[in-house]
Amino acid sequence: MIAISQNLKETILERLKTETLVRIPSSESDFFKVASELPFKIEYNKSEIITMGLASFWHEMLVTNIIFALKILYLKNKSIFILGSNSGVQIQKFEGGYLMPDVMVVKGEPNFKENSTAIITNPYIVVEVLSPATATYDLSEKLAEYKQIDSLEQIIIVHQKSMNVSIYNRSDNRKVWLNQDFNEASESFLVDNQPVALQDVYEKVRFED
Repeated sequence: MIAISQNLKETILERLKTETLVRIPSSESDFFKVASELPFKIEYNKSEIITMGLASFWHEMLVTNIIFALKILYLKNKSIFILGSNSGVQIQKFEGGYLMPDVMVVKGEPNFKENSTAIITNPYIVVEVLSPATATYDLSEKLAEYKQIDSLEQIIIVHQKSMNVSIYNRSDNRKVWLNQDFNEASESFLVDNQPVALQDVYEKVRFED
């Protein structure tokens, strides 16, 4: 089993030299083994490992700004937990599927996948920062998977190459999501009816070509 994990790790690292997004068929158990050996996050969906390699400096600046903004917003709310990208979300319709949002908010007590303290089953808000390597995957696959999670109330998509934030809010009809886009520094979007300013999200960030 160790050899399988090592071979997977070597295959992923080798392919990332020439590919921006790598997908490799794998078992769930091998996914968990190799996930602990790599220096970056990987995901597991439909019996495939999906990985994008190390995030860029500006990607991580955006993630840091968002976490800071959410920390301030929820400063006095002891029932809210804000997590970075090393905690996973279980895909609802695939018991063995796990996504790794860039930022996750949990409201109330976290519920975990059985025998795990890393995979959350009840996210309240997820945030994805789009990079050139992940944008198509995030928007065409992950967004649809997130919308199937019963506990999720808001999905925040932050673009890295331009000032553009897309918000998806769950409506009273649980299967309907309402989308709003924001692209001006003077604008703010709402999280739990509290404003988050775009200028704070993009503070010090330089847009990549």
